[in-house]
Amino acid sequence: MAEDKNQFRCPQCNKLLFMYEVKGSLKIEIKCNRCRRVSTLIVKGGEHQ
Repeated sequence: MAEDKNQFRCPQCNKLLFMYEVKGSLKIEIKCNRCRRVSTLIVKGGEHQ
């Protein structure tokens, strides 16, 4: 199950912030609890940017 999901990690400290599986579009802004960096994930049609 978890192997099928994409991982989103903090670009600064590499902490796993969440795992996701999405169909369609998604935009998320999240703050890392470890290093406090705010990151944005944009998913369009199953590909992340």
